[in-house]
Amino acid sequence: MISDADQDNADQDNVQHTVDPADRCVVHLYHATTSTQAPGAIEQCCAQWLAPSEIERANQFRRLTNRNQHVVGRGMARRLLGDVNVAPEQIEFDQGTNGKPYVVAPDAAKQPFNIAHTDGLVVCGLGNAPIDLVGVDVERLSRRTSTELAERYFSEPEVRYVRSKPTEEQREAFLKVWTLKESFIKAIGTGLQTPLADFAFREIDSGRPVIEMLSPALRSPHYWQFFSVSPRPGYVGAIAVAMQVPPANLDVSLRCFDDMVTIS
Repeated sequence: MISDADQDNADQDNVQHTVDPADRCVVHLYHATTSTQAPGAIEQCCAQWLAPSEIERANQFRRLTNRNQHVVGRGMARRLLGDVNVAPEQIEFDQGTNGKPYVVAPDAAKQPFNIAHTDGLVVCGLGNAPIDLVGVDVERLSRRTSTELAERYFSEPEVRYVRSKPTEEQREAFLKVWTLKESFIKAIGTGLQTPLADFAFREIDSGRPVIEMLSPALRSPHYWQFFSVSPRPGYVGAIAVAMQVPPANLDVSLRCFDDMVTIS
């Protein structure tokens, strides 16, 4: 969805620059379980695709949970970005100013992607053309939250949304907002350098929330769409997708990565 601030530009360009309905745009969200102890089958499989620098980085984590999440996240991205002509280990990454990874080679593997993880689960989102940016986030529903945290980090409309829910539903409401906001700042690659109160979400329970840019600095020619998802029971996630043309047909595909890997 596009923000109200960008509607005027969208109206001017809508006729000439829409995506052909036949060109189906899809953002795939793959999810995988990770071990909290010794590496399991999926960690061993993903590790064989990593570059030495990625292995070195993984070994710097003190907690096995964090190490395993790093290995699976990077391995998953390599496996999904590759195809019949590109082996996972051939892909070369670099990262932006704030650490968001992107593919530098080969050209066949260049497509927008993003990785997120929480205890026991890793997700990787990928988009096909003409998608420009993808951001994802995921949280376990058991994570501790509070209305005080909402007041600290959220915009006023989002705080009202959380407070409007019955007490037993406020945690999930908080995490819906949190993952949506994280998915956006991860998509644009700024991380928490972008204040979370500089933008707001509405229609949060619609399945396709709408973003409103409260800071002029965040306005851009991109058209944004957001999705709240539940990749697995006990988790809530969000996907942010940016395009330079209004999407005529944008779908989300949830897929289990565990079934795709084997030990060679």
